[in-house]
Amino acid sequence: MAKSTMRAAAEERHDAGSAGEAGSRTGRVARGRTRRAPGEHSALGEKLIGTVPARIMRPRIIFIACLAALVAFGLLMVYSSSSVEALSEYGSSTYFLTAQLKNLLVALAAAAVALAVSMSVTRSALMWGAWAFFTALLAAVLVVGEESGGATRWIVIAGFQFQPSELEKPVLILTAAMIMNEFYGEHAIDGQGFIVRMAIALGVPILLLILEPDFGTCIIIVGTVFLMCVLAGISGRLVGSALLIIAVVGIAAIAAEPYRIARFMTMLDPWQDAYGDGYQATLAIMAFASGGLLGRGIGNSTMKYNYLPEAHNDYILAIIGEEVGFVGTLIFFAVVAGLVYSGFKIAEQAPTTQGKMIAYGCSAMIGLQYLINIMGIVGVTPMTGKPLPFISYGGSALIGAFILAALVLRVSLESNPKTVYDARRAGMRVLAEDEDAAGLAASPVSRGIEGSTAGVPHPRSARRHEGFTVVDGMGVVTPDDRPARRGDADARPRRATRPPRTTQARLPGQTGELDRRGSYERVRLGSDPADRLRSRGVRTRYDGADGARPGGRGRGRGENHGR
Repeated sequence: MAKSTMRAAAEERHDAGSAGEAGSRTGRVARGRTRRAPGEHSALGEKLIGTVPARIMRPRIIFIACLAALVAFGLLMVYSSSSVEALSEYGSSTYFLTAQLKNLLVALAAAAVALAVSMSVTRSALMWGAWAFFTALLAAVLVVGEESGGATRWIVIAGFQFQPSELEKPVLILTAAMIMNEFYGEHAIDGQGFIVRMAIALGVPILLLILEPDFGTCIIIVGTVFLMCVLAGISGRLVGSALLIIAVVGIAAIAAEPYRIARFMTMLDPWQDAYGDGYQATLAIMAFASGGLLGRGIGNSTMKYNYLPEAHNDYILAIIGEEVGFVGTLIFFAVVAGLVYSGFKIAEQAPTTQGKMIAYGCSAMIGLQYLINIMGIVGVTPMTGKPLPFISYGGSALIGAFILAALVLRVSLESNPKTVYDARRAGMRVLAEDEDAAGLAASPVSRGIEGSTAGVPHPRSARRHEGFTVVDGMGVVTPDDRPARRGDADARPRRATRPPRTTQARLPGQTGELDRRGSYERVRLGSDPADRLRSRGVRTRYDGADGARPGGRGRGRGENHGR
């Protein structure tokens, strides 16, 4: 009696809890969902993450995380390396930091514009128009540009001074990717047309850059486009010819200018003229040596006290090495490598040749500029005066670097195109989002069945959903219809609200019952395990030929029994 009372109380609590849960869900639907269920995405998360495969989302997240880390670290190091100079010359230690923040806002706006441009636009004739516009800016530098440090690289438009060469770099990558897509992807041009177009697209800007002169940018552009051609599958003969031409032009460019020869000799032995051409190189080496293994600490550099020129620009890596040491510098290099690696992974996932070449080119250009600056500071190659992307102070370099990063992210966004199958899949549902409060009971199986596009479910057994309301097309089994368990004297017998439409036959020696439903047969065995053991005598068949094999041969030892 006590057990029966406890069971009744438990069932009442279960029914009350189910009704309360259904009521709360219905109330949330009526008022609008205010709190997400565990594991459920928000609307923004579903749009940005929920429908993107992991193979595409993983490198995208890594790329964004590395980019954010580099930008934040760059702002910190610009302030640390420039505070002394800014205080002595401008009266405020945050002068360069404030200017860099303004540059960052402009760079973010430029990146937003680049991110909004579809890849189809970069395949149209508008791309050649952009190429002509920025090439004209390079030509204008030679006419009305401002000279600084023996080079004419800057131009002033509407009071804003910038380097057109930094904006020319992403434009040349887009132009080269368009030509490669026409040749390797669409096969719209032949080999001769490919060579002619590449020669025009690259030859004219490079000639203008050499006249400025800006030899460092020429090296970065040529190296990046050459790597793009190799990854696109250019023939070995063209690769050899290109390398030969690049080597000859490079040697001739170094020999043509005395200052380039001086830089080359400084690279071989910076201590030979420690107070002349090798002054910055020797101080950079001393800064790295002063940093040691763990560094002197952020803000504790000594070389920034008017010792090392351009400490917040081209030589900011020397201040980084002094303040964070060898270990911190390695971590910084690891973040840069993660940025470039994730960019290459994004390129691998791109569905078109153009997308692959854009992501490869932008990532390679960022990595190559890092490599050239690092090798120049440590004395492996001559110093070219190119800043560290996202780290060094400067507006034009920061804008150009952000445009490159935005193009990589644009390729990633277009690597998961929506197809007609995605639209059909989005319209499918097994459980509806809304429930009918006056309809089915609060059950994870029964909820939303009427709104399902998968049809009426047919569970093989009501035991799988014990304690719930199950709709199987043959009747409704309620929580009170649980099958009797062995040793449970108070359990109620199994019953259904509507008699199932079945054909039942009980065979000799069979304790269960045969249930034919639809296109399959099922035997309901008794609850006692002993009843489930089959007899060693007669073998039972359920196709109307008990004890007989297909074809008339018997299987059992005893007499065959027909239905």
